[in-house]
Amino acid sequence: MGDSVRKNGILFFVGLVILTGFLSAKSVETAADWSSGTAYVLPAGRWEMGLFQPLRYGLSGGQEFSTHPLLFVKMPNLTYKRVWKADERGVIASRHQLLYPTPLLNTVARKGIGGIVSPEFTFPAMVSLHNEVLYTKKLMGSMQVTGKAGITVGVAFGDLDKRMTIDLPLVFQRLAVFYNNWLIRLGGDVTGHLSGRWNYLVDSDVFLIPGAEENFGFEHKGLLLWNKSDRFQLAIGYKLVYGQYPYGTQWHLLPPKVPGLPVWIPLFDLQWAW
Repeated sequence: MGDSVRKNGILFFVGLVILTGFLSAKSVETAADWSSGTAYVLPAGRWEMGLFQPLRYGLSGGQEFSTHPLLFVKMPNLTYKRVWKADERGVIASRHQLLYPTPLLNTVARKGIGGIVSPEFTFPAMVSLHNEVLYTKKLMGSMQVTGKAGITVGVAFGDLDKRMTIDLPLVFQRLAVFYNNWLIRLGGDVTGHLSGRWNYLVDSDVFLIPGAEENFGFEHKGLLLWNKSDRFQLAIGYKLVYGQYPYGTQWHLLPPKVPGLPVWIPLFDLQWAW
């Protein structure tokens, strides 16, 4: 990676911090429970977490912090979200994620169980910063539509061999930023109420990696959400992934059907709040 790209990444991060300071006085708090995929933030003082969802905490001033605590030891990560504007037309927020995946990647660079990358390779220190804008608008009834657009900048502080890619769904496109230095991510979510305690969530995300040979990825998720209360939620559904990989293009349905079982078992998650 060239020095110019590295310097631009650092300048971009510094500029973002300065811009956040200027805009903070204009923020409007708009909070909602179970709102991770929208422009809303958690109410001040509320905690939420799930088996596979991050730990989230709402602060005053329309702010929210989140992290994946189980991954934090091997992959330090922190996300900050803030509401900037809210009126009858909708809610606008920004979300910023800082990620350091090197310890986890070097853990899976081994032979045997848990090994994904050849142990002859060592990953250098790598940091990514993802910045996106979210806009949520209420439509007819309980339906809410959220649009998302963001840019991720990746910096590798050392040599990164292209043979060290991890050609797996959900992983390959997210790590591509370290080989390409940047990528664009666009997406949309639709949420609403079905009946009784049941809600739904449908989302799609597109990964665009300009300049790379494998420059496109697509993810789609559908969930049914059962709310026992504002303190517990059950989610069941599926994830569909399409990606361009070094070995070609491929679709993946997650979770895959387990050989020997007569039925397909869907994704599930248990989420708590306090």
